[in-house]
Amino acid sequence: MSTWPEEVAVLGLGLCTPLGLTARTTQVEMAAGTVRFFLTEVLDRKGEPLRASRLTLLEPHRTRSERMGALATTALHDCLKEARVEKTEPLPLVLALPTPGSGPAVDEESLLRALAEVAAPARLQVRPEGLCRDGRAGFFVALARAMELLLSGHARRVVVGAVDSLCDPGSLEHLLARRRLLCSSAREGILPGEGAGFVLLARASAPRRDGPRAQGRIHALALAKEPRHRLQTEPSLAEGLTSVFRQLHAHPAAGSRRVAHVLSCQTGEAYWGHEFNRAYLRNAALMPEPLVGHLVAESQGDVGAGAGAIQLGHALHVLGELDPEHEQALRALVYGCSDEGRVGAFIISRET
Repeated sequence: MSTWPEEVAVLGLGLCTPLGLTARTTQVEMAAGTVRFFLTEVLDRKGEPLRASRLTLLEPHRTRSERMGALATTALHDCLKEARVEKTEPLPLVLALPTPGSGPAVDEESLLRALAEVAAPARLQVRPEGLCRDGRAGFFVALARAMELLLSGHARRVVVGAVDSLCDPGSLEHLLARRRLLCSSAREGILPGEGAGFVLLARASAPRRDGPRAQGRIHALALAKEPRHRLQTEPSLAEGLTSVFRQLHAHPAAGSRRVAHVLSCQTGEAYWGHEFNRAYLRNAALMPEPLVGHLVAESQGDVGAGAGAIQLGHALHVLGELDPEHEQALRALVYGCSDEGRVGAFIISRET
């Protein structure tokens, strides 16, 4: 269990998804309800093509590592281009990656080299603990580790990223073999997606005489572990998700206020719906009334480790479309759960 002790400012945002090569394009297309699901070259057990949300600028035969590299470098460039990063500034990177065994192995060294080239002349720094291999919950773990760097004084600013792809032929075959795909031979499953996102963070209390204007503020973050996770046989009691919602509601920065919107990193599978319903009923005082939410899978499919960053970007856009309540900035709740039981959530507002 963990909570975020201080507010953090979002100084930069970059996204790359099948809906757009920039944060702004992705945000607008998600808000408009655009979807880009295509038939793939991989066939299900009945000989019908599998569907996936793919970035069509990348050739279908590209490997998982190649797709992730292209998505991540594009998103990082989008994040840093207006952030006015000093030429020689050391810039720690904390990166959320897929869980080992979730598909074809990822060439992490090649990915990190490509990201360092995009960030140059700033000196991108990655420590071993800066790689978070926790699937859909990885971005939340990465945010917590970034805060540790900021609070300890080891960094003035930190880049936090998330990237995944489940659309390459190897990943599709992997998921098909494990009966995880929604297709003609399965009534429940996922529609694979892909995407990447990066945010530039600084302590909200740190003085900033120049540099980029804050786009948003993360008020509180919580982590927990779900003992009855998706990969075991017992039915979920939503203990982990209940815990993070309770932590956020009790956090001083949250002020015991309701959020205006809930954004989920999960798929449309029944397990996740039951889990949220249980945690929601135990934390109704935190939730919007009436309940208003968005499931990333509705527009992007299952984007795995990339989901948290994409939903952060969508939250900022959604909040910008809402009118402040009693002259107070509205807030959104973003949460994500990995198949292995890691759970994370944060509360975010948009700077006006």
